[in-house]
Amino acid sequence: MRLHKRLSRARAMTFGYASLTAVAALVGALTLPAERPSASMADFWWIALAALVAILPLVIGSGLWTAASAYVAVFWCFHFGLITVLGFGIVQPSELSPWDQMWVLGPFAGDAGLLALVGLTAFASGASLINGVGVSAAQRAPRDPSEPVHPHGTAGSALVLATIALWCGIVLIASGPGGFFASYEDYLDAAANFGGVLAVVWVALGCGLVLSVTGAAGWLRTNAMAAFGCFAMLALPLGLRGEIMFSSVGAVVAAARCGRVLSPAKTCAFVAALLLVIPAVREVRNTGVQGLSEMVLDLHMFDAFAEMGGSLHPVEKVVRWRAEGDPLEMGASYWAPIERAATWVLPGLHTSAAEDDMRIMNVLVTDRVGPIGFSPVAEAYRNFGAPGVAIVLGLLGATLAWLDRISDRRLAVLGIATLYVPILANVRNSFVSVPLQCVLGLAFVLGLHVIRHVSATVRCRSYACSPYVRREI
Repeated sequence: MRLHKRLSRARAMTFGYASLTAVAALVGALTLPAERPSASMADFWWIALAALVAILPLVIGSGLWTAASAYVAVFWCFHFGLITVLGFGIVQPSELSPWDQMWVLGPFAGDAGLLALVGLTAFASGASLINGVGVSAAQRAPRDPSEPVHPHGTAGSALVLATIALWCGIVLIASGPGGFFASYEDYLDAAANFGGVLAVVWVALGCGLVLSVTGAAGWLRTNAMAAFGCFAMLALPLGLRGEIMFSSVGAVVAAARCGRVLSPAKTCAFVAALLLVIPAVREVRNTGVQGLSEMVLDLHMFDAFAEMGGSLHPVEKVVRWRAEGDPLEMGASYWAPIERAATWVLPGLHTSAAEDDMRIMNVLVTDRVGPIGFSPVAEAYRNFGAPGVAIVLGLLGATLAWLDRISDRRLAVLGIATLYVPILANVRNSFVSVPLQCVLGLAFVLGLHVIRHVSATVRCRSYACSPYVRREI
Protein backbone atom coordinates (compact mmCIF):
# COMPACT_ATOMS: atom_id res chain seq x y z
CA MET A 1 0.00 0.00 0.00
CA ARG A 2 2.79 2.43 0.89
CA LEU A 3 4.62 1.61 -2.34
CA HIS A 4 1.43 2.18 -4.32
CA LYS A 5 0.89 5.56 -2.67
CA ARG A 6 4.50 6.52 -3.29
CA LEU A 7 4.21 5.60 -6.97
CA SER A 8 0.95 7.51 -7.27
CA ARG A 9 2.54 10.57 -5.69
CA ALA A 10 5.55 10.34 -8.01
CA ARG A 11 3.27 9.97 -11.03
CA ALA A 12 1.21 12.98 -9.94
CA MET A 13 4.38 15.04 -9.58
CA THR A 14 5.50 13.95 -13.05
CA PHE A 15 2.19 14.93 -14.59
CA GLY A 16 2.31 18.26 -12.74
CA TYR A 17 5.80 18.94 -14.07
CA ALA A 18 4.68 17.96 -17.59
CA SER A 19 1.72 20.35 -17.34
CA LEU A 20 3.82 23.25 -16.08
CA THR A 21 6.45 22.84 -18.78
CA ALA A 22 3.76 22.42 -21.45
CA VAL A 23 2.06 25.64 -20.40
CA ALA A 24 5.40 27.46 -20.29
CA ALA A 25 6.37 26.22 -23.77
CA LEU A 26 2.99 27.07 -25.32
CA VAL A 27 2.81 30.49 -23.71
CA GLY A 28 6.34 31.23 -24.82
CA ALA A 29 5.68 30.05 -28.37
CA LEU A 30 2.34 31.85 -28.77
CA THR A 31 3.42 35.14 -27.21
CA LEU A 32 6.59 35.52 -29.28
CA PRO A 33 6.06 37.97 -32.15
CA ALA A 34 5.85 36.15 -35.46
CA GLU A 35 8.41 38.31 -37.22
CA ARG A 36 10.80 39.30 -34.44
CA PRO A 37 11.10 38.07 -30.82
CA SER A 38 12.21 40.61 -28.28
CA ALA A 39 15.09 39.10 -26.24
CA SER A 40 18.65 40.44 -26.16
CA MET A 41 22.09 39.48 -24.90
CA ALA A 42 21.22 40.93 -21.51
CA ASP A 43 18.70 38.10 -21.13
CA PHE A 44 21.31 35.34 -21.48
CA TRP A 45 21.61 34.75 -17.74
CA TRP A 46 17.94 34.09 -17.04
CA ILE A 47 17.46 32.09 -20.25
CA ALA A 48 20.36 29.83 -19.21
CA LEU A 49 19.01 29.56 -15.65
CA ALA A 50 15.50 28.76 -16.89
CA ALA A 51 16.91 26.04 -19.15
CA LEU A 52 18.65 24.39 -16.20
CA VAL A 53 15.49 24.59 -14.10
CA ALA A 54 13.49 23.00 -16.92
CA ILE A 55 15.73 19.96 -17.41
CA LEU A 56 16.89 19.17 -13.88
CA PRO A 57 13.63 17.50 -12.74
CA LEU A 58 13.66 15.34 -15.87
CA VAL A 59 17.29 14.29 -15.45
CA ILE A 60 16.99 13.70 -11.70
CA GLY A 61 13.73 11.77 -12.01
CA SER A 62 14.74 9.55 -14.92
CA GLY A 63 18.50 9.35 -14.46
CA LEU A 64 21.15 10.88 -16.69
CA TRP A 65 21.75 7.80 -18.83
CA THR A 66 18.26 7.36 -20.19
CA ALA A 67 17.61 8.20 -23.84
CA ALA A 68 15.57 11.33 -23.08
CA SER A 69 17.84 12.65 -20.32
CA ALA A 70 21.08 12.09 -22.24
CA TYR A 71 19.57 13.79 -25.28
CA VAL A 72 18.39 16.79 -23.31
CA ALA A 73 21.80 17.11 -21.63
CA VAL A 74 23.55 17.08 -25.03
CA PHE A 75 20.92 19.49 -26.38
CA TRP A 76 21.54 21.86 -23.47
CA CYS A 77 25.31 21.85 -24.05
CA PHE A 78 24.99 22.56 -27.76
CA HIS A 79 22.32 25.26 -27.47
CA PHE A 80 22.86 26.87 -24.05
CA GLY A 81 26.53 26.27 -23.30
CA LEU A 82 27.77 29.49 -24.87
CA ILE A 83 25.08 31.81 -23.54
CA THR A 84 25.46 30.25 -20.07
CA VAL A 85 29.17 31.07 -19.75
CA LEU A 86 28.53 34.51 -21.26
CA GLY A 87 25.44 35.26 -19.19
CA PHE A 88 27.15 34.43 -15.89
CA GLY A 89 30.40 36.15 -16.81
CA ILE A 90 32.53 32.99 -16.83
CA VAL A 91 33.73 33.86 -20.34
CA GLN A 92 33.95 37.44 -21.58
CA PRO A 93 32.81 38.34 -25.11
CA SER A 94 36.30 39.64 -25.88
CA GLU A 95 37.66 36.10 -25.36
CA LEU A 96 35.59 34.76 -28.24
CA SER A 97 36.80 34.58 -31.80
CA PRO A 98 35.76 37.43 -34.15
CA TRP A 99 33.53 34.94 -35.97
CA ASP A 100 31.62 34.10 -32.79
CA GLN A 101 31.45 37.71 -31.65
CA MET A 102 29.84 38.69 -34.94
CA TRP A 103 26.71 36.66 -34.30
CA VAL A 104 26.52 36.19 -30.53
CA LEU A 105 26.81 39.93 -29.88
CA GLY A 106 24.29 40.71 -32.61
CA PRO A 107 20.63 41.63 -32.16
CA PHE A 108 19.23 38.14 -32.78
CA ALA A 109 21.28 35.93 -30.42
CA GLY A 110 18.95 36.54 -27.48
CA ASP A 111 15.96 35.68 -29.66
CA ALA A 112 17.67 32.43 -30.65
CA GLY A 113 18.25 31.58 -26.99
CA LEU A 114 14.59 32.23 -26.22
CA LEU A 115 13.45 29.93 -29.02
CA ALA A 116 15.83 27.22 -27.82
CA LEU A 117 14.32 27.61 -24.34
CA VAL A 118 10.83 27.10 -25.78
CA GLY A 119 12.03 23.94 -27.52
CA LEU A 120 13.79 22.61 -24.43
CA THR A 121 10.74 23.21 -22.24
CA ALA A 122 8.48 21.50 -24.77
CA PHE A 123 10.86 18.54 -24.92
CA ALA A 124 10.79 18.23 -21.13
CA SER A 125 6.99 18.36 -21.17
CA GLY A 126 6.62 15.64 -23.81
CA ALA A 127 9.14 13.37 -22.08
CA SER A 128 7.54 13.86 -18.66
CA LEU A 129 4.08 13.13 -20.01
CA ILE A 130 5.20 9.74 -21.31
CA ASN A 131 7.17 9.07 -18.12
CA GLY A 132 3.99 9.56 -16.14
CA VAL A 133 2.00 6.96 -18.07
CA GLY A 134 4.80 4.47 -18.88
CA VAL A 135 6.12 1.54 -16.92
CA SER A 136 8.28 2.19 -13.89
CA ALA A 137 12.03 1.84 -13.72
CA ALA A 138 11.63 -1.22 -11.49
CA GLN A 139 9.61 -2.95 -14.20
CA ARG A 140 12.32 -2.19 -16.77
CA ALA A 141 15.25 -3.25 -14.61
CA PRO A 142 17.08 -6.32 -15.96
CA ARG A 143 17.42 -9.35 -13.73
CA ASP A 144 21.05 -9.98 -14.68
CA PRO A 145 23.04 -7.00 -16.10
CA SER A 146 25.80 -9.33 -17.34
CA GLU A 147 23.38 -11.35 -19.46
CA PRO A 148 23.49 -10.43 -23.19
CA VAL A 149 20.33 -8.67 -24.34
CA HIS A 150 20.38 -9.91 -27.94
CA PRO A 151 22.29 -12.43 -30.06
CA HIS A 152 23.87 -9.80 -32.33
CA GLY A 153 26.85 -8.82 -30.19
CA THR A 154 29.32 -10.64 -32.45
CA ALA A 155 27.89 -8.96 -35.55
CA GLY A 156 28.05 -5.58 -33.80
CA SER A 157 31.69 -6.03 -32.85
CA ALA A 158 32.53 -7.15 -36.38
CA LEU A 159 30.73 -4.08 -37.74
CA VAL A 160 32.75 -1.78 -35.48
CA LEU A 161 36.02 -3.34 -36.68
CA ALA A 162 34.91 -3.26 -40.33
CA THR A 163 33.82 0.40 -40.28
CA ILE A 164 37.05 1.50 -38.57
CA ALA A 165 39.08 -0.41 -41.15
CA LEU A 166 37.03 1.14 -43.96
CA TRP A 167 37.55 4.65 -42.55
CA CYS A 168 41.29 4.08 -42.30
CA GLY A 169 41.29 2.85 -45.89
CA ILE A 170 39.45 5.96 -47.08
CA VAL A 171 41.94 8.24 -45.32
CA LEU A 172 44.88 6.34 -46.81
CA ILE A 173 43.41 6.42 -50.32
CA ALA A 174 42.43 10.09 -50.08
CA SER A 175 45.59 11.57 -48.57
CA GLY A 176 48.05 8.84 -47.62
CA PRO A 177 49.44 8.16 -44.13
CA GLY A 178 49.81 11.90 -43.53
CA GLY A 179 46.02 12.22 -43.64
CA PHE A 180 45.78 10.90 -40.09
CA PHE A 181 47.74 13.92 -38.86
CA ALA A 182 46.25 16.64 -41.07
CA SER A 183 44.01 19.53 -40.10
CA TYR A 184 40.22 19.32 -40.14
CA GLU A 185 39.91 21.36 -43.35
CA ASP A 186 42.51 19.23 -45.12
CA TYR A 187 40.68 16.09 -44.02
CA LEU A 188 37.34 17.40 -45.34
CA ASP A 189 38.89 18.39 -48.66
CA ALA A 190 40.60 15.02 -49.07
CA ALA A 191 37.51 13.00 -48.12
CA ALA A 192 35.07 15.10 -50.17
CA ASN A 193 34.72 12.37 -52.82
CA PHE A 194 33.80 9.78 -50.17
CA GLY A 195 30.94 11.71 -48.53
CA GLY A 196 28.28 9.07 -49.21
CA VAL A 197 30.47 6.20 -48.01
CA LEU A 198 31.45 8.09 -44.85
CA ALA A 199 27.80 8.80 -44.07
CA VAL A 200 27.17 5.05 -44.08
CA VAL A 201 30.33 4.47 -42.03
CA TRP A 202 29.14 6.74 -39.20
CA VAL A 203 25.70 5.12 -39.11
CA ALA A 204 27.21 1.63 -39.08
CA LEU A 205 29.74 2.59 -36.40
CA GLY A 206 27.07 3.92 -34.02
CA CYS A 207 24.78 0.93 -34.60
CA GLY A 208 27.61 -1.58 -34.27
CA LEU A 209 28.97 0.01 -31.11
CA VAL A 210 25.58 -0.18 -29.38
CA LEU A 211 25.09 -3.81 -30.41
CA SER A 212 28.63 -4.68 -29.31
CA VAL A 213 28.47 -3.24 -25.79
CA THR A 214 25.07 -4.84 -25.13
CA GLY A 215 25.96 -8.25 -26.55
CA ALA A 216 27.83 -11.16 -25.06
CA ALA A 217 31.27 -10.53 -23.61
CA GLY A 218 34.26 -12.09 -25.30
CA TRP A 219 37.53 -11.47 -27.10
CA LEU A 220 35.81 -9.98 -30.16
CA ARG A 221 33.98 -7.36 -28.10
CA THR A 222 37.20 -6.54 -26.24
CA ASN A 223 39.02 -6.07 -29.54
CA ALA A 224 36.20 -3.92 -30.90
CA MET A 225 36.31 -1.64 -27.85
CA ALA A 226 40.11 -1.38 -28.09
CA ALA A 227 39.85 -0.58 -31.80
CA PHE A 228 37.26 2.10 -31.10
CA GLY A 229 39.55 3.66 -28.49
CA CYS A 230 42.45 3.74 -30.97
CA PHE A 231 40.11 5.13 -33.63
CA ALA A 232 39.04 7.91 -31.24
CA MET A 233 42.67 8.84 -30.65
CA LEU A 234 43.12 9.25 -34.41
CA ALA A 235 39.78 10.89 -35.19
CA LEU A 236 39.56 13.43 -32.37
CA PRO A 237 42.69 15.41 -33.38
CA LEU A 238 41.23 15.55 -36.89
CA GLY A 239 38.17 17.31 -35.46
CA LEU A 240 35.67 14.42 -35.63
CA ARG A 241 34.36 14.98 -32.13
CA GLY A 242 30.68 14.60 -33.04
CA GLU A 243 31.20 11.25 -34.72
CA ILE A 244 32.91 9.97 -31.58
CA MET A 245 30.71 11.63 -28.97
CA PHE A 246 27.29 10.68 -30.35
CA SER A 247 28.23 7.03 -30.85
CA SER A 248 29.77 6.90 -27.36
CA VAL A 249 26.73 8.45 -25.69
CA GLY A 250 24.44 6.04 -27.52
CA ALA A 251 26.53 3.10 -26.34
CA VAL A 252 26.52 4.33 -22.71
CA VAL A 253 22.73 4.82 -22.83
CA ALA A 254 22.27 1.30 -24.22
CA ALA A 255 24.55 -0.18 -21.57
CA ALA A 256 22.61 1.64 -18.86
CA ARG A 257 19.36 0.24 -20.29
CA CYS A 258 20.86 -3.21 -19.72
CA GLY A 259 21.65 -2.42 -16.09
CA ARG A 260 25.30 -1.37 -16.47
CA VAL A 261 24.83 2.21 -15.32
CA LEU A 262 27.89 4.38 -14.79
CA SER A 263 28.46 5.25 -11.15
CA PRO A 264 28.37 8.94 -10.13
CA ALA A 265 32.18 8.95 -9.88
CA LYS A 266 32.60 7.47 -13.36
CA THR A 267 29.97 9.84 -14.74
CA CYS A 268 31.84 12.84 -13.32
CA ALA A 269 35.10 11.53 -14.76
CA PHE A 270 33.43 10.98 -18.15
CA VAL A 271 31.99 14.50 -18.20
CA ALA A 272 35.27 16.06 -17.02
CA ALA A 273 37.15 14.23 -19.78
CA LEU A 274 34.70 15.55 -22.36
CA LEU A 275 35.06 19.10 -21.05
CA LEU A 276 38.83 18.87 -21.50
CA VAL A 277 38.87 16.98 -24.79
CA ILE A 278 36.44 19.26 -26.64
CA PRO A 279 38.46 22.51 -26.37
CA ALA A 280 41.65 20.54 -27.04
CA VAL A 281 40.12 19.20 -30.25
CA ARG A 282 39.17 22.76 -31.23
CA GLU A 283 42.79 23.86 -30.92
CA VAL A 284 44.41 20.82 -32.52
CA ARG A 285 42.10 20.45 -35.51
CA ASN A 286 43.20 23.81 -36.96
CA THR A 287 46.67 22.46 -37.74
CA GLY A 288 46.40 18.74 -37.01
CA VAL A 289 48.78 16.66 -34.92
CA GLN A 290 51.61 17.66 -37.25
CA GLY A 291 51.49 21.21 -35.85
CA LEU A 292 51.20 20.20 -32.22
CA SER A 293 54.89 20.77 -31.45
CA GLU A 294 54.54 24.48 -32.28
CA MET A 295 51.23 24.91 -30.47
CA VAL A 296 50.67 26.28 -26.97
CA LEU A 297 47.53 24.73 -25.49
CA ASP A 298 45.74 26.91 -22.95
CA LEU A 299 42.76 24.79 -21.97
CA HIS A 300 39.95 25.77 -19.64
CA MET A 301 37.11 23.42 -18.73
CA PHE A 302 34.38 25.96 -19.45
CA ASP A 303 35.75 26.49 -22.97
CA ALA A 304 33.93 23.29 -23.89
CA PHE A 305 30.56 24.96 -23.26
CA ALA A 306 31.57 27.93 -25.39
CA GLU A 307 32.72 25.59 -28.15
CA MET A 308 29.65 23.32 -28.17
CA GLY A 309 27.22 26.21 -27.67
CA GLY A 310 27.87 27.31 -31.24
CA SER A 311 24.86 25.24 -32.36
CA LEU A 312 22.82 28.27 -31.38
CA HIS A 313 24.37 30.03 -34.38
CA PRO A 314 22.05 28.44 -37.00
CA VAL A 315 19.07 29.29 -34.77
CA GLU A 316 20.24 32.90 -34.77
CA LYS A 317 20.50 32.80 -38.56
CA VAL A 318 16.98 31.50 -39.20
CA VAL A 319 15.57 34.11 -36.79
CA ARG A 320 17.49 36.79 -38.67
CA TRP A 321 16.30 35.54 -42.05
CA ARG A 322 12.72 35.42 -40.84
CA ALA A 323 12.97 39.00 -39.61
CA GLU A 324 14.39 39.99 -42.99
CA GLY A 325 11.34 38.59 -44.76
CA ASP A 326 12.04 34.93 -45.53
CA PRO A 327 8.79 32.91 -45.66
CA LEU A 328 8.17 29.79 -43.61
CA GLU A 329 8.95 26.49 -45.34
CA MET A 330 5.76 24.88 -44.00
CA GLY A 331 7.28 21.42 -43.71
CA ALA A 332 9.28 21.45 -46.96
CA SER A 333 12.59 20.57 -45.30
CA TYR A 334 11.00 17.58 -43.54
CA TRP A 335 9.43 16.38 -46.79
CA ALA A 336 12.53 16.89 -48.95
CA PRO A 337 14.45 13.73 -47.86
CA ILE A 338 11.35 11.58 -48.37
CA GLU A 339 10.72 13.04 -51.82
CA ARG A 340 14.36 12.63 -52.80
CA ALA A 341 14.36 9.02 -51.60
CA ALA A 342 11.23 8.35 -53.66
CA THR A 343 13.08 9.32 -56.85
CA TRP A 344 15.35 6.30 -56.33
CA VAL A 345 12.48 3.82 -56.50
CA LEU A 346 9.75 5.55 -58.53
CA PRO A 347 10.51 5.89 -62.25
CA GLY A 348 9.61 9.21 -63.83
CA LEU A 349 9.93 11.20 -60.59
CA HIS A 350 12.69 13.80 -60.78
CA THR A 351 14.07 16.41 -58.42
CA SER A 352 16.91 18.91 -58.39
CA ALA A 353 20.47 18.00 -57.46
CA ALA A 354 21.10 17.84 -53.72
CA GLU A 355 23.60 20.71 -53.78
CA ASP A 356 20.97 22.93 -55.43
CA ASP A 357 18.00 21.94 -53.25
CA MET A 358 17.53 24.81 -50.79
CA ARG A 359 14.91 22.83 -48.89
CA ILE A 360 17.83 20.90 -47.40
CA MET A 361 18.83 23.04 -44.47
CA ASN A 362 22.54 22.24 -44.42
CA VAL A 363 22.70 23.16 -48.12
CA LEU A 364 20.88 26.42 -47.42
CA VAL A 365 23.03 27.44 -44.46
CA THR A 366 26.25 26.44 -46.22
CA ASP A 367 25.26 28.50 -49.25
CA ARG A 368 24.42 31.59 -47.18
CA VAL A 369 26.83 31.38 -44.24
CA GLY A 370 29.13 28.38 -44.38
CA PRO A 371 29.40 24.92 -42.75
CA ILE A 372 28.10 25.85 -39.28
CA GLY A 373 25.92 22.77 -38.78
CA PHE A 374 22.24 23.05 -37.96
CA SER A 375 19.72 22.47 -35.18
CA PRO A 376 16.30 20.88 -34.65
CA VAL A 377 15.15 24.19 -33.15
CA ALA A 378 16.31 26.08 -36.23
CA GLU A 379 14.62 23.59 -38.57
CA ALA A 380 11.31 23.67 -36.71
CA TYR A 381 11.32 27.49 -36.64
CA ARG A 382 12.26 27.70 -40.32
CA ASN A 383 9.25 25.52 -41.17
CA PHE A 384 6.49 26.48 -38.74
CA GLY A 385 7.64 29.42 -36.62
CA ALA A 386 7.75 29.47 -32.83
CA PRO A 387 4.66 27.20 -32.35
CA GLY A 388 6.36 24.63 -34.55
CA VAL A 389 9.38 24.61 -32.22
CA ALA A 390 7.13 23.68 -29.29
CA ILE A 391 5.27 20.99 -31.25
CA VAL A 392 8.28 19.33 -32.91
CA LEU A 393 10.45 19.29 -29.75
CA GLY A 394 7.50 18.13 -27.64
CA LEU A 395 6.91 15.18 -29.97
CA LEU A 396 10.63 14.41 -29.94
CA GLY A 397 10.68 14.35 -26.14
CA ALA A 398 7.68 12.03 -26.08
CA THR A 399 9.33 9.71 -28.64
CA LEU A 400 12.57 9.35 -26.70
CA ALA A 401 10.73 8.87 -23.40
CA TRP A 402 8.67 6.15 -25.06
CA LEU A 403 11.95 4.50 -26.10
CA ASP A 404 12.98 4.56 -22.43
CA ARG A 405 9.66 3.02 -21.37
CA ILE A 406 9.80 -0.06 -23.61
CA SER A 407 9.57 -2.96 -21.18
CA ASP A 408 11.36 -5.42 -23.50
CA ARG A 409 15.00 -4.35 -23.17
CA ARG A 410 15.95 -6.24 -26.34
CA LEU A 411 13.61 -4.05 -28.38
CA ALA A 412 14.78 -0.99 -26.45
CA VAL A 413 18.44 -1.65 -27.27
CA LEU A 414 17.68 -2.29 -30.93
CA GLY A 415 15.73 0.98 -30.96
CA ILE A 416 18.71 2.81 -29.49
CA ALA A 417 21.03 1.25 -32.09
CA THR A 418 18.86 2.09 -35.09
CA LEU A 419 16.90 5.23 -34.15
CA TYR A 420 18.46 6.96 -31.16
CA VAL A 421 21.99 7.56 -32.45
CA PRO A 422 20.80 9.33 -35.66
CA ILE A 423 18.34 11.42 -33.63
CA LEU A 424 21.09 12.33 -31.17
CA ALA A 425 23.38 13.42 -34.03
CA ASN A 426 20.53 15.64 -35.27
CA VAL A 427 21.20 17.94 -32.28
CA ARG A 428 23.76 19.76 -34.43
CA ASN A 429 22.72 18.73 -37.95
CA SER A 430 19.77 19.09 -40.27
CA PHE A 431 16.93 16.58 -40.50
CA VAL A 432 17.73 15.49 -44.07
CA SER A 433 19.97 12.57 -43.10
CA VAL A 434 17.88 11.23 -40.20
CA PRO A 435 15.32 9.16 -42.19
CA LEU A 436 17.99 7.47 -44.31
CA GLN A 437 20.20 6.74 -41.30
CA CYS A 438 17.29 5.20 -39.41
CA VAL A 439 16.31 3.09 -42.44
CA LEU A 440 19.89 1.88 -42.85
CA GLY A 441 20.06 0.91 -39.18
CA LEU A 442 16.73 -0.91 -39.32
CA ALA A 443 17.78 -2.69 -42.54
CA PHE A 444 21.02 -3.85 -40.92
CA VAL A 445 19.26 -5.25 -37.84
CA LEU A 446 16.59 -6.88 -40.01
CA GLY A 447 19.33 -8.40 -42.15
CA LEU A 448 20.95 -9.85 -39.02
CA HIS A 449 17.63 -11.45 -38.04
CA VAL A 450 17.19 -12.95 -41.52
CA ILE A 451 20.77 -14.27 -41.64
CA ARG A 452 20.43 -15.79 -38.18
CA HIS A 453 17.12 -17.43 -39.07
CA VAL A 454 18.43 -18.85 -42.34
CA SER A 455 21.65 -20.16 -40.78
CA ALA A 456 19.69 -21.80 -37.97
CA THR A 457 17.41 -23.45 -40.52
CA VAL A 458 20.37 -24.74 -42.52
CA ARG A 459 22.03 -26.16 -39.41
CA CYS A 460 18.86 -27.93 -38.38
CA ARG A 461 18.44 -29.50 -41.81
CA SER A 462 22.05 -30.65 -41.94
CA TYR A 463 21.58 -32.63 -38.74
CA ALA A 464 18.23 -34.08 -39.72
CA CYS A 465 18.17 -37.80 -40.56
CA SER A 466 16.77 -38.89 -43.91
CA PRO A 467 13.65 -40.99 -43.59
CA TYR A 468 13.92 -44.67 -44.15
CA VAL A 469 11.65 -47.62 -44.15
CA ARG A 470 12.58 -50.42 -41.80
CA ARG A 471 12.25 -53.76 -43.44
CA GLU A 472 11.29 -56.65 -41.30
CA ILE A 473 12.55 -60.11 -42.12
